[in-house]
Amino acid sequence: MRLLYYSTSFYANHGGSIQSKEFFKQLDNMAVIEEKTIFPLKVKREFSSGNSENSGIKNKLKAIPLLQVVFFYRRSSFYMKALKEKILQFKPDVLFMQIDSNFLQIHQLKKEFPELKICTQVNGSPFDEPFRNIAFKNKFRKLQRKAYQQADLNIFISEFSRKAIMGDYLDQTRDFVIHNGTDTDKFFPLNNKRSLRKTLNYPLDSFIIGYIGTLDHHKKLEILIEAFFDLHKEFSYLALVIIGDGPAMAKLKDKVKKLRLEGKVIFRGWTRHENININLNCFDLAVHHYANTYMNPLKIFEYLSVGLPVIAPRIPSVEKMFLDGEDLLLTSQDKTELKSHLFRLITDPDLRSKLSYKQHLITSLESNFTWKKYTERIVTAMGNLK
Repeated sequence: MRLLYYSTSFYANHGGSIQSKEFFKQLDNMAVIEEKTIFPLKVKREFSSGNSENSGIKNKLKAIPLLQVVFFYRRSSFYMKALKEKILQFKPDVLFMQIDSNFLQIHQLKKEFPELKICTQVNGSPFDEPFRNIAFKNKFRKLQRKAYQQADLNIFISEFSRKAIMGDYLDQTRDFVIHNGTDTDKFFPLNNKRSLRKTLNYPLDSFIIGYIGTLDHHKKLEILIEAFFDLHKEFSYLALVIIGDGPAMAKLKDKVKKLRLEGKVIFRGWTRHENININLNCFDLAVHHYANTYMNPLKIFEYLSVGLPVIAPRIPSVEKMFLDGEDLLLTSQDKTELKSHLFRLITDPDLRSKLSYKQHLITSLESNFTWKKYTERIVTAMGNLK
């Protein structure tokens, strides 16, 4: 099989990038893959600048519903000429598209290359995040569904996402759910937390609540900061470490300043993926308190692989995979529930111990949720296409 992988997220600084890079790397372990290539080799600035501040007139214009229509159609024109040239040059058996907001390209490509198998990697709907304010949203959702009906294979990140996007047009032979993976060779427990903290300049004697991820506005990190603010009044030895960068950084730093939490809420900035494990091992507990309902958050797998007690979002994919109170603690978007879970983990060492180093979860991750397994399932589905 000759596979052309079309992904703009390959170059970004968020979970979609990890997914892209790990999938592309694992293709080397798939015997059926004769040759692979990535497209594009570089991306437009708006795809690569995931850590820039969300400011300026362009972003204000993008928030206007009718102008969102313009920006959406503009995105659909990106890379098409070069992509068609790449298809003619590489002659792939399968084009695998990691969808951002470009699903309209499926129809154009099917029309021009009717024999080409087009498969999609769907991590969500653009109408839930970047184009959530778009005018005529219902019309665009119908166009989205129609586009995926034209694909030969669709890989969704969660069952919720598949149902929400495909509705009554869901086809079990075309629309698959394959959950994300993790790299258990990169994420594992390390000994001597105090020494690690000293090496990385973490507060040595603090109880550290940790968060890692892209600092997007929709991830509601202000709720975590507010919950921490309330708890810090009672537990002065707490520290909140936030690793990552993104458009919400300036707003979050302003909030920390207003709450007079400088030195207690520590922004570590963007960190290379290979350095995440050592940072995670400096935490006492890890939080990923919010995700859109269609998501399947990568960070939860990484936290659990390290052996940390975890507070995770109460969303369908997480509820299906993990037991609340046994594997981790599930929270709603409500600050009160998040604060309650944090309080319990701070004050109850037995609960922390119960939720730490869950060997059955680590074994399950190693067996079922590695990037190799993820890639293998996708390639197998591609190989079964008629």
